[in-house]
Amino acid sequence: MGEMQVVKSAPEPVERRCEFIPSLSFEVCCRSAKARHISHFTLKPFRLIAFFSFACSFLFVDSYAAGSGQSAEAQAHADAGLRFAQAGKLASAETELRQAVELTPTNAAFLVDLGTVLAMDKKLEESTGFFMEALKLNSRDVAARRYLAANLWQLRRFREAKQNLEILLKEKPGDEQGLLLLGMISENMKNYAAAARALAAVPHLVNGRPESIAALARSYYHLGESEKARALLAQLHGAAAVFLGSGIADEAGDYAVAEKMLDSIQNSFPDQAKLGYSLALAQYHAKRFEEAQSTLDHLRASGFESGEIYNLLGWCREQRQHHQDAVRAFQEAINLEPTNEANYLDLGTILLTERRLVPALELAKRMADVFPESPRTFLLKGRVELEAVHFTDAVDSFARTIQLDPLNPDATIGLARAQSGAGMMTPAKTTLENAIGHFPGKAGFELELAQLLLKESDAGDAGAGVKAERLLNLAVAHDKNLAEAHYLLGDLDLRRGQAQSALTHLERAAKLNPASAKIHFALSRGYRRLGQNEEAAKQAGLYDKLKERETSREPEPSPDGPSSN
Repeated sequence: MGEMQVVKSAPEPVERRCEFIPSLSFEVCCRSAKARHISHFTLKPFRLIAFFSFACSFLFVDSYAAGSGQSAEAQAHADAGLRFAQAGKLASAETELRQAVELTPTNAAFLVDLGTVLAMDKKLEESTGFFMEALKLNSRDVAARRYLAANLWQLRRFREAKQNLEILLKEKPGDEQGLLLLGMISENMKNYAAAARALAAVPHLVNGRPESIAALARSYYHLGESEKARALLAQLHGAAAVFLGSGIADEAGDYAVAEKMLDSIQNSFPDQAKLGYSLALAQYHAKRFEEAQSTLDHLRASGFESGEIYNLLGWCREQRQHHQDAVRAFQEAINLEPTNEANYLDLGTILLTERRLVPALELAKRMADVFPESPRTFLLKGRVELEAVHFTDAVDSFARTIQLDPLNPDATIGLARAQSGAGMMTPAKTTLENAIGHFPGKAGFELELAQLLLKESDAGDAGAGVKAERLLNLAVAHDKNLAEAHYLLGDLDLRRGQAQSALTHLERAAKLNPASAKIHFALSRGYRRLGQNEEAAKQAGLYDKLKERETSREPEPSPDGPSSN
């Protein structure tokens, strides 16, 4: 956290590929005096995640039957409601079933039927309440609990869904539909070992369901079992399913498999622009930037143009050090999608990296007008203003970021730096002291405050130096991977003539940040003081090379690439 993070993020190819969403099948139980007939309706899940076909049936005990003292009027409304549901008239079905529930509120069957119809009509929150009420009356209704878990899953209440499935599986061990759903939920919760166990236990349900195959394959990738993942992905058939699987492989860094899968559907996938973009993205992730650019150029030559295509083209050009061309690509992306913030952020990041501060400032001001409620916009604006030594403006921008996103650590550090640059030392220290007290990750703030105190120490405040060293030791205790904190501790030891102690910190700093010229310069000094002249000369040579690179200010290749749109 010593350096503010770059305002861009890795692309999310899997999210873009999870648009192949089959319906979640619910069964509506139609009641008569002697029999119950089952008719299937479908509910399109509202979440763009991988869903699976999930068929289940209600199993009611004898006390649910019409002759068990139910109100005849309530039964008539319930039967009418189920007939309407069979006909697809969900509003009428809901009205009838509500009347049935109002007349006999303790009838679990009516509650479950009403909950089912509401779920079919995408009223998941209300539906969930009725399933819960039904389970209070009959806690052993396995199908009702399975429906409740499915609702909670779609509402992203994964923990509650998992708890209900655990109850279900305790009541009915080996319930296959429950295991399938538990596997999907565990994968959403990133508990990949549990997901793999549950899904692998029901292979006949997983097979043929692309979303379940994808979830199990992703779990295997995360568990380091790549061969099992590839074997599963090979089972996918049909252009949409293969496209989904390619996203799993790309996400896992299995780029050759992802590209092979995409190549296999070149002639069958209906959206050639999306297919070509995904292929270029896989090539980009594999660091084959020239091939990725060629793929994008072919798309453009075929008449496909979008902000997404130009954004990725910009990153390809940037990685190939074609900076002016990269800027033009991002500008075209903005022209095509003027309300897509990601394009502005990526362009601003590149301008800032290249220290093209005038156009970066102009872009930041434009962004503030277009996205006045975006913390990401004001964070970038503050970073540009800070780099341009517009400290007062930077204070305002970082303060606005914090107003919009109070838990943004980068904005807090940026604010302290801007305050310090503007000569507002006391507010800067207060900003960091408050952050140390409120944020769980203290190390970055301790490092930043220590750096401010070291400036005061250099100006003659000996007490500030003592406080700074204490904060640096706390910072490395809280986060042993802070290269800057180790460097500063090593530098303090060198100043005191404690070369051996200094080398301990400086060698650690060099391992964490081998591209830092100043760390190698300090190492050279330390080795020379200990008489290790050969190693000192080696470190001095590294310093010269790295310093020359820093002076040229050539941007380093981006570790992340295109932002998610």
